[in-house]
Amino acid sequence: MNQEIVEVVEIGDGGVWVEGIQQSACGSCSARAGCGQHSLSKLGRPVRLWVESSRALHVGDQVTLELPQGSLAVSALSLYGLPLAGLIGGALLGYQGGSDLVSMLSGMLGLILGMLSARWLASRNRERWQPRILEGCRGLNSGCE
Repeated sequence: MNQEIVEVVEIGDGGVWVEGIQQSACGSCSARAGCGQHSLSKLGRPVRLWVESSRALHVGDQVTLELPQGSLAVSALSLYGLPLAGLIGGALLGYQGGSDLVSMLSGMLGLILGMLSARWLASRNRERWQPRILEGCRGLNSGCE
Protein backbone atom coordinates (compact mmCIF):
# COMPACT_ATOMS: atom_id res chain seq x y z
CA MET A 1 0.00 0.00 0.00
CA ASN A 2 1.21 3.47 -0.87
CA GLN A 3 0.59 6.32 1.53
CA GLU A 4 0.49 10.02 0.76
CA ILE A 5 -0.14 13.07 2.90
CA VAL A 6 -2.92 15.17 1.41
CA GLU A 7 -4.77 18.31 2.39
CA VAL A 8 -8.55 18.62 2.56
CA VAL A 9 -9.57 21.46 0.24
CA GLU A 10 -13.35 21.04 0.07
CA ILE A 11 -16.05 19.22 2.03
CA GLY A 12 -18.87 17.43 0.24
CA ASP A 13 -21.72 15.05 0.99
CA GLY A 14 -20.23 11.70 1.95
CA GLY A 15 -16.60 12.66 1.40
CA VAL A 16 -13.95 15.27 0.81
CA TRP A 17 -11.87 16.70 -2.02
CA VAL A 18 -8.14 16.44 -1.30
CA GLU A 19 -4.98 17.73 -2.96
CA GLY A 20 -1.51 16.28 -2.64
CA ILE A 21 1.13 18.15 -0.69
CA GLN A 22 4.41 18.52 -2.56
CA GLN A 23 7.25 16.88 -0.67
CA SER A 24 10.30 18.97 0.23
CA ALA A 25 12.63 16.50 -1.49
CA CYS A 26 11.25 17.47 -4.91
CA GLY A 27 13.54 20.48 -5.11
CA SER A 28 16.70 18.51 -4.49
CA CYS A 29 15.91 15.12 -6.06
CA SER A 30 18.04 14.15 -9.06
CA ALA A 31 15.16 12.29 -10.75
CA ARG A 32 13.25 15.46 -11.68
CA ALA A 33 12.95 14.68 -15.38
CA GLY A 34 11.41 11.26 -14.78
CA CYS A 35 9.32 12.07 -11.74
CA GLY A 36 5.55 12.32 -12.05
CA GLN A 37 5.22 14.49 -8.93
CA HIS A 38 7.67 17.05 -10.31
CA SER A 39 5.91 17.06 -13.68
CA LEU A 40 2.49 17.55 -12.08
CA SER A 41 3.76 20.37 -9.88
CA LYS A 42 4.96 22.23 -12.99
CA LEU A 43 1.44 22.22 -14.47
CA GLY A 44 0.47 24.92 -11.99
CA ARG A 45 -2.75 23.21 -10.95
CA PRO A 46 -2.66 20.55 -8.23
CA VAL A 47 -4.45 17.26 -8.79
CA ARG A 48 -7.71 16.97 -6.84
CA LEU A 49 -9.13 13.65 -5.73
CA TRP A 50 -12.52 12.73 -4.23
CA VAL A 51 -12.31 10.43 -1.21
CA GLU A 52 -15.35 8.99 0.53
CA SER A 53 -15.22 9.62 4.27
CA SER A 54 -17.60 9.74 7.22
CA ARG A 55 -15.06 11.57 9.42
CA ALA A 56 -15.65 15.12 10.57
CA LEU A 57 -12.88 16.78 8.55
CA HIS A 58 -12.37 20.47 7.92
CA VAL A 59 -10.80 22.42 5.07
CA GLY A 60 -7.07 22.71 5.72
CA ASP A 61 -6.76 19.41 7.59
CA GLN A 62 -3.92 17.13 6.55
CA VAL A 63 -4.66 13.41 6.43
CA THR A 64 -2.78 10.30 5.36
CA LEU A 65 -4.31 8.71 2.29
CA GLU A 66 -3.80 5.03 1.50
CA LEU A 67 -3.62 4.11 -2.17
CA PRO A 68 -3.85 0.36 -2.81
CA GLN A 69 -0.64 -1.04 -4.31
CA GLY A 70 -0.72 -0.85 -8.10
CA SER A 71 -4.27 0.50 -8.20
CA LEU A 72 -3.32 3.71 -9.98
CA ALA A 73 -1.37 1.92 -12.71
CA VAL A 74 -3.95 -0.83 -13.23
CA SER A 75 -6.90 1.54 -13.26
CA ALA A 76 -5.19 3.95 -15.66
CA LEU A 77 -4.16 1.11 -17.94
CA SER A 78 -7.66 -0.31 -18.04
CA LEU A 79 -9.50 3.01 -18.32
CA TYR A 80 -7.24 4.35 -21.09
CA GLY A 81 -5.79 1.15 -22.55
CA LEU A 82 -9.00 -0.78 -23.21
CA PRO A 83 -10.65 1.95 -25.32
CA LEU A 84 -7.40 2.53 -27.21
CA ALA A 85 -6.94 -1.19 -27.84
CA GLY A 86 -10.57 -1.41 -28.99
CA LEU A 87 -10.07 1.50 -31.38
CA ILE A 88 -6.90 0.10 -32.91
CA GLY A 89 -8.16 -3.49 -32.98
CA GLY A 90 -11.46 -2.48 -34.54
CA ALA A 91 -9.77 -0.34 -37.15
CA LEU A 92 -7.37 -3.15 -38.07
CA LEU A 93 -10.21 -5.65 -38.36
CA GLY A 94 -12.17 -3.20 -40.49
CA TYR A 95 -9.15 -2.59 -42.67
CA GLN A 96 -9.20 -6.30 -43.54
CA GLY A 97 -12.54 -5.56 -45.25
CA GLY A 98 -10.76 -3.26 -47.68
CA SER A 99 -12.61 0.03 -47.23
CA ASP A 100 -11.57 3.07 -45.23
CA LEU A 101 -15.19 3.65 -44.25
CA VAL A 102 -15.50 0.10 -42.89
CA SER A 103 -12.22 0.56 -41.03
CA MET A 104 -13.38 3.83 -39.50
CA LEU A 105 -16.76 2.45 -38.46
CA SER A 106 -15.30 -0.73 -36.97
CA GLY A 107 -12.68 1.37 -35.16
CA MET A 108 -15.43 3.48 -33.62
CA LEU A 109 -17.31 0.33 -32.64
CA GLY A 110 -14.13 -1.04 -31.05
CA LEU A 111 -13.66 2.25 -29.17
CA ILE A 112 -17.22 2.10 -27.82
CA LEU A 113 -16.79 -1.55 -26.79
CA GLY A 114 -13.48 -0.69 -25.12
CA MET A 115 -15.10 2.18 -23.22
CA LEU A 116 -17.96 -0.04 -22.06
CA SER A 117 -15.47 -2.72 -20.97
CA ALA A 118 -13.45 -0.13 -19.04
CA ARG A 119 -16.60 1.18 -17.36
CA TRP A 120 -17.64 -2.35 -16.36
CA LEU A 121 -14.16 -3.12 -15.04
CA ALA A 122 -14.05 0.15 -13.05
CA SER A 123 -17.43 -0.51 -11.43
CA ARG A 124 -16.39 -4.09 -10.62
CA ASN A 125 -13.13 -2.99 -8.95
CA ARG A 126 -14.36 0.24 -7.38
CA GLU A 127 -13.74 -0.90 -3.80
CA ARG A 128 -10.27 -2.26 -4.57
CA TRP A 129 -9.13 0.88 -6.40
CA GLN A 130 -10.68 3.41 -4.00
CA PRO A 131 -8.23 5.39 -1.84
CA ARG A 132 -8.95 5.52 1.90
CA ILE A 133 -8.17 8.01 4.64
CA LEU A 134 -5.98 6.31 7.26
CA GLU A 135 -5.04 8.83 9.88
CA GLY A 136 -6.63 11.86 11.35
CA CYS A 137 -5.85 15.47 10.98
CA ARG A 138 -2.92 17.74 11.54
CA GLY A 139 -2.84 21.39 10.76
CA LEU A 140 -5.41 24.14 11.05
CA ASN A 141 -8.11 22.17 12.87
CA SER A 142 -6.83 19.69 15.43
CA GLY A 143 -10.15 18.39 16.75
CA CYS A 144 -11.34 16.53 13.69
CA GLU A 145 -11.32 12.86 14.71
